[in-house]
Amino acid sequence: MKKIPKVTQIRRRRKLRLRPGFCLIIGLLLVLMGSTVYHLSSLHLRTAKQLSVLTQEKESLLQQQRFYEEEIELLNDPNYIEQLAREELGLVRHGEIIIAPKK
Repeated sequence: MKKIPKVTQIRRRRKLRLRPGFCLIIGLLLVLMGSTVYHLSSLHLRTAKQLSVLTQEKESLLQQQRFYEEEIELLNDPNYIEQLAREELGLVRHGEIIIAPKK
């Protein structure tokens, strides 16, 4: 059996022994990393919710824009303008007689 020199035995003991300061630093680093991961994940969730709300709002606004574009096209049509004038304002052409039911 070989005899191990004392220097090698001391080195082995140092490698196996953890110092309290080193453990404290590693623990603090793990806590900081965990805290950072938690904050980033909560930020990601809030951003995803906000993106969902904004996407719905965008769809609503695009639908409203299409409605107004269709209305603009209708208002550029002389027949539609005449129809609106007759229905909403009660206007008639020259020489026409209005026949309205009694109320």
